Amino acid sequence: MRRSLLFLFFTIVVSWSYGQTLSLDSCQVMARRNHPLLRQAGIIDQISELRQQNIQTLNLPQFDLTGRASWQSDVTKLAIKLPANITMPKMPSQDQYKAYLDIRQKIYDGGVAKKSKELEEADRLVSNQQIETELYKIKETVNTLYFNALVIRENLKIVDLKKNTLDEQIKTVGSAVTNGVALPNELDQLRAERLLTDQQDEELNSTFHTTCALLEIVTGTSIPVQTIFSVPKSLTIENNTDFGRPEITLFNLQKAKIDKNEELLKDSHKPFLYAFGQAGYGRPGLNMLENNFTDWYMFGAGLSWNLWDWHKNRRDRSSLLLQKDIINTNLENFNRSLKMSLNQEANNAQKYKKLIITDEQLVIIKDQITNRSASSLKNGVITSADYIRDLNAALQAKANLETHKVQLVQASVNFQTIRGNK
Repeated sequence: MRRSLLFLFFTIVVSWSYGQTLSLDSCQVMARRNHPLLRQAGIIDQISELRQQNIQTLNLPQFDLTGRASWQSDVTKLAIKLPANITMPKMPSQDQYKAYLDIRQKIYDGGVAKKSKELEEADRLVSNQQIETELYKIKETVNTLYFNALVIRENLKIVDLKKNTLDEQIKTVGSAVTNGVALPNELDQLRAERLLTDQQDEELNSTFHTTCALLEIVTGTSIPVQTIFSVPKSLTIENNTDFGRPEITLFNLQKAKIDKNEELLKDSHKPFLYAFGQAGYGRPGLNMLENNFTDWYMFGAGLSWNLWDWHKNRRDRSSLLLQKDIINTNLENFNRSLKMSLNQEANNAQKYKKLIITDEQLVIIKDQITNRSASSLKNGVITSADYIRDLNAALQAKANLETHKVQLVQASVNFQTIRGNK
C-alpha cells in the first residue's frame, strides 16, 4: 500500500513537471499576487486607521497638567491707609506656587473633525488606487512575455519539422551517393543545413528559457521548459470609449480628495465653541490677598473665531482649484493616449487578419513547390542547394502563418488590456 502511494505521488509530480499547462489568465493572477506593492495595501489601511483614531480624539476631552513655581519682584498691595483699629491683611508672598489640571471639551467645531475624517478616508482611497495603478502595469509585461513564449514555441515546432524533413532527405541522398547516383557534395550541403538548423534550435531554446525565467520572476512560480502555453481566445475589438482603467479611477479619486479638502477649509473658518474647567492647588489661590496654600476650581465656556487670516484660506482654496485643473488636464491627456493606443491595436488586428489569409495561400503554394523540389532532388534534376532554398521558403511561410495567428490574438488581448476590461 505504501509503495502504491509513493508511486502515485511520483506520477503526479512527473506529470506536473512535464505536462503543466499555463494560461495567460493564471499568469496575470500569479503576477498580481507576487507583486511587492500588493502588501502595501494592508499597511496603508492600518496607517489610515491610526490617523482616524487620532482625528477621533479631537472630540474627546483634553487634559493638561501644569505645575509652576515663581518668584516675583512685587506683589499686590493696598495703597490706602486704614484706621488703627483695623488690621492690614498680610500681602501675598513674592514666592508663589501653582499646580492645576486644565480640562477642555469641544462643543462645536464647525464640522472640522468630521471633514478631517472624510479627507483621511479620501486620502486612503487615493493611496490604494495608486497601488492598483502600478499593479495594472504588470499586465502589459505579462502579456508581452507570454505571447513571446507562444511565438517562440511555434517557431520551435517549425524547426523540429525542418530537422525531421532534412533527416529524411539525408537518408535518401545518402543512399543515392552510396549507389553512385548522386555526388557527395549534395549530401554535405544537406548535412550543413542540418547543423545550421540545430543552431537555430539552440538559439530559440535559449530565448525560450530566458522568457520562462522572466515569467518566473514576475509570477513567483516555477515554469519548467516543458510547460504547455495555452493560446488565449481572440477577444472582440469594439470601438467605444468605456474605459475601465484604474488610472481614470485614480484621477476621479484625486478630484474627490480635493473636494473634501476644500470643504475642510470652509469649515475651518467657522467659529468653534468649547467648555473648560480648571482645578488646582497653590499659593495664592484665586483670592490674591490670601497668602496660604489652598485649592481652587473654575469652569465655563469659550468661543474662538479667527475673523481675519489675511486671505490665507482664500488662497488655499484657489490653490486646490488649480490642482483640480491639472488633474483634469492629465485625465484628458490620458484618455487621448488610450484612444491612440486602441486605434493602433485595432489596426494591427486588421493587418494580421489580412496577412493570415495570404499566409494560408502561401503555405499551400510553398508546400507544393517543396514537394516537387524533393522529387526533383531525388531524381537528380536539381541540387541540394535548390531544395534547401525551397524548403526554407515553405517553412518560413508556415512560421509566418503561426506567428501572425498569435499576434492577432495578442492584438485583441492588448486592446482589452489598454481599454481596462478584466
